[in-house]
Amino acid sequence: MTKETFYRLGRYEIIEKENGQVWWESHSGFGSAKGGKCFVEGNILFIGPSRTEKDGFLKREFIERLNQLPPWQKTKYYSPSHTIYNCKTGRVSPELGARKELNKQNNSKSDIVSKEGVNGGTISKSIVGTKATTKVKKKIVWAWRLFKDLLGRYSH
Repeated sequence: MTKETFYRLGRYEIIEKENGQVWWESHSGFGSAKGGKCFVEGNILFIGPSRTEKDGFLKREFIERLNQLPPWQKTKYYSPSHTIYNCKTGRVSPELGARKELNKQNNSKSDIVSKEGVNGGTISKSIVGTKATTKVKKKIVWAWRLFKDLLGRYSH
């Protein structure tokens, strides 16, 4: 029998197998659970797509069981999709882009672009916000490509 270590991370149960593989499981409806593979890249736990569906607990029972597990602390961040969250707070990580960029620069007149609106009004758009959004999108695309590449390698 293989040894498994169980952790909680948000709404996920993280299962670390003896061979180093990491899996996740989550409640997915009335008395059922779904799960899939995870992988760690740097300081981010990437939660892969659902691969299994099985009988499980009712939601309240699942949450009660989950709350008894120790928290996942092996990575600082986790990503269940295109967004990267802080493992401790469960919030979107400001350290990976937009908020730092927005706080770094102030919105002076040179940072604002005005366009004429449909009814003759002006539409203002912050260049800083656009730059920050573009930066975050690039990081998400990079993380997603890395995720798909690594998932392909480890799924065989």
